[in-house]
Amino acid sequence: MTVEMYRKAVPLTQEELDVLATVRTEGTALHGALIDVVGDAALRSEASTLHALVALGLAQLNERALAQGYAQLAAEVDDEDRAYRAAMRQRRRESADD
Repeated sequence: MTVEMYRKAVPLTQEELDVLATVRTEGTALHGALIDVVGDAALRSEASTLHALVALGLAQLNERALAQGYAQLAAEVDDEDRAYRAAMRQRRRESADD
């Protein structure tokens, strides 16, 4: 299966370009970290490095969104929910004892 790729122009600051250069420089901590996370294919070209960094950023956003969703669900649990869960646990214990 082939994944269709698109090229986008992304404006970068000089600081971001400097970090990108560091990521692509063998022997640097950022270079080693990127290889550890996504493998050395991300360093074949500047475009592949940028792609890997965008993918990592999107994964972090997704993880944060999931954590926020779980926190919201936990905050919405009320006494009725807790009582229901307690009753179901008790029912399973009693069923297992039989």
